[in-house]
Amino acid sequence: MNNPKISVVMPMYNSEKYLNESIKSILNQTFKDFELIIIDDGSTDNSIKIVESYNDKRIKLFQNEKNLGTVKTRNIGLEKSKGKYIAVMDSDDVSFSERFEKQFNYLEFNSHIFLVGSSAIFIDDNGMEIKKFRKYDNYKILGWRLQKSCGIVHSSVMFQNIGEKYNEGFYSAHDYDFYLKMLSKGKYLTNLTNFLIKHRVHKNSTHSNSSKQIMFKNLTQLLHSDLKKPPIYKKVIYSFRLLIHYLKTFREKRK
Repeated sequence: MNNPKISVVMPMYNSEKYLNESIKSILNQTFKDFELIIIDDGSTDNSIKIVESYNDKRIKLFQNEKNLGTVKTRNIGLEKSKGKYIAVMDSDDVSFSERFEKQFNYLEFNSHIFLVGSSAIFIDDNGMEIKKFRKYDNYKILGWRLQKSCGIVHSSVMFQNIGEKYNEGFYSAHDYDFYLKMLSKGKYLTNLTNFLIKHRVHKNSTHSNSSKQIMFKNLTQLLHSDLKKPPIYKKVIYSFRLLIHYLKTFREKRK
């Protein structure tokens, strides 16, 4: 039996409130050749029963013997992945049905790109829209901006399955550290401007302004401070292009 084209890695911990919606958004993808690897990190609610209620051979459920935290759990999922590409998925987020198709085709036709994310709609506990983030799709500009701030929504990404893992010392901002580590290895990262994910923001989710998030953000920037900076004239060009992008999307974010 051939390996699937995409391995979807979904850590899970007490996710019963949102889990059905999240799983269904994966199973309803227009792109069908994938495996959905769900790793339970010691849930005490009905999460496991919800997963087991699905009769779909593409779903593979694994259970940690004890709670290990999101990063270690995510790495376990990476180790079990057999697909050509890894798709990140959080158990409280929602993927649009064409997400995998668009990202798979993009990576297939742009082999120099290691990772691709997408634009995102941020939603609240009840699934109501909070704001939109339409991302810029130039990998050179993104590589430059990532040295200052995280411009990729983690639950939107798909990347080449070449054995890369997350730094388990970063229990916060581990996604940002992963991006900078890939940049330091000469990998190219970008976004699609398409809205392909609904990212849920609630009391249990991490926020960019939390003290821990800021601390680990600063730490990973320090660890990767040797990243090559573009010359001044390119910074000017990149800054101008970003300004145009922000002006175009300013109204959209507040609709």
